[in-house]
Amino acid sequence: MTLPFKAVAVDMDGTFLDDRKQFNHKEFDQILTEFEQRGVHFIVASERPYVRLKQDFGKFASRMDFVTLNGSRLIIKGQEAGSYLLNRDDVLKLIHDVHVKYGEMATMVFGRDIAYLHSNVEKDERDFLAYFAGNSTVINDWNDLPDKIYQITFGMDSSKAAEIERDFNSKHDNQISAFASATFAIDVNTQGVNKGAGLKHLLEKMGMTGDDLIAFGDGGNDIDMLKFAKYSYAMANGMDKVKKQAKYIAPANTENGVFKVLQKYLAEDKK
Repeated sequence: MTLPFKAVAVDMDGTFLDDRKQFNHKEFDQILTEFEQRGVHFIVASERPYVRLKQDFGKFASRMDFVTLNGSRLIIKGQEAGSYLLNRDDVLKLIHDVHVKYGEMATMVFGRDIAYLHSNVEKDERDFLAYFAGNSTVINDWNDLPDKIYQITFGMDSSKAAEIERDFNSKHDNQISAFASATFAIDVNTQGVNKGAGLKHLLEKMGMTGDDLIAFGDGGNDIDMLKFAKYSYAMANGMDKVKKQAKYIAPANTENGVFKVLQKYLAEDKK
C-alpha cells in the first residue's frame, strides 16, 4: 500500500501539542523519519510566528516546512517562500476602533521576527500573549510599530471575530480577515490570508495540491485548512463548527491524537 497523501499539515495548540504545550520528541522523530523516507513533507500551519516555532521544534525545524501567522508568512526548509502583510495605517485604525468599542485589552502585533505589546495593559495579560510570540517587546505608543506587519492578535472573546471583520471592512478599502484562534483570542490578517490559502501557495511551490494533503486542526482558524485538504481531521477536543467541516475526527490532543492517526496510516503502508 502507498500512503494516500504527500504532505501532512498540523495546527499546534489544541492539536499537535498536548495541554502542557508539549509533544513526544522520540515518537515524532520516528514518524518524521518515516515520512522523509517516503518523500512526505511535514508542515506546521500555525498562528504562531516562525521565530516561536523554531523554538518549539528545535533540531526538527530544519526538516519541516511552515505556514506561520495563519498563512501570512511561508517557510520552506528555513527559507522564506512568501509573505502577505497588513497595511500599517489600517493596523493603527483597527487597534483604535477595537479598543474604543470593546475596551483596552492585551493586543499583540507581529512584525517579521518580533511581536509588539503595549505597556498600558497588565503584565499578566501581556504575558499570556507573549508566550506565543517567541520574541516580543513592550512599546508605549502604537505609532512606534514597524512598517511590515503580518498579524494582530486581540486577547478578547473570540465570538466577536466576525463583528470586528464586518465593522472594519464596511469602512475601509483595504480588507481584513478575523479568526477565532482560541476562546479568548482573535487573530487578524489581511483579507484572503488563512491557513488554507497559505497551504495552497506552499504546496504549489512543491508541485502539489489539496488532494495530496492530510490536515489536522481544532480551532476556527483551521477551518479553511480542513476544507482545502482531501483528508481532513478535526480533533475530538475541537470546536463543534470545526468538526462539521472535517471529514474525520482524530482522538483528542491529550490522547496524542495526531500521532495515533499518522501511525495508523504508516502501519497500513507497511502491509
